[in-house]
Amino acid sequence: MKVFLYFVKGQSSQPAIEGATKMTEDERGHSIFSRCFAEMIAVLIFVYVGSTQAFSHSSDPVLHAAFAHGAAIFVLVATFGGLSGGHVNPAVTLGITLVGKLSPVHAVCYVCSQLVGSVLGALLVRISLDNVAYEGITAGATVLSSGVSWYHGLTAEVMTTYILVQTVLMTAVDTDKNVLAPLAIGFSIIIDILAAGSLSGASMNPARSFGPNVIGQLFLSPHHLDQVPAFWSYHWIYYIGPALGAFLAAGVYRVFFARDFRVLA
Repeated sequence: MKVFLYFVKGQSSQPAIEGATKMTEDERGHSIFSRCFAEMIAVLIFVYVGSTQAFSHSSDPVLHAAFAHGAAIFVLVATFGGLSGGHVNPAVTLGITLVGKLSPVHAVCYVCSQLVGSVLGALLVRISLDNVAYEGITAGATVLSSGVSWYHGLTAEVMTTYILVQTVLMTAVDTDKNVLAPLAIGFSIIIDILAAGSLSGASMNPARSFGPNVIGQLFLSPHHLDQVPAFWSYHWIYYIGPALGAFLAAGVYRVFFARDFRVLA
């Protein structure tokens, strides 16, 4: 292990990729355009992987979805962490903004880019699958499971998002020396989906839910949409729930864990 750390850090006491996994806004030499484009591409890939994995016909779809989403987030945070912070999620962007580590203006730019990436990723899903396969995965949308009430789904989204954003704040925002931050964030996705995937789909991510529903509305047959009554009726859960979870995580962090309260203008 010491040999591995030596080659990663070199002879300096600072990591060779210092700040690569820190998800806050700082001077990395990248323009806001580059950062937003990185967020768009990251969400595009995440939505594409998260949607198409449902076509696997796995004997345990929740377990399959958990590891597909978790592995995707691990790769994307490790890839884009040093550029945009690798948020890949408007709820994560909100949480980081609430603790004063991202300016509100840049946060708005991030969220807009993430939603655009969500739509493009969902469109690529439609292009990749035929009609039968596309309807078989309901466009990759996150919907409440049969028999699950809206307040059960809302609670699941709040709690799972809280776990995710708390993990981000403690491993990738509070410090830039935790080289395992992408792994921790990826595993938080895995445990969240294992816990609540059978309830709400454990979206935790408005961008993950936005694009598939928009593109699904355009390409799913009216008959199929009629068979999924929660497709739009409870879709608000996937925005309100993650927002509340981000607020909760940010509040707990600032009251109990934060080492400073500097706010970016």
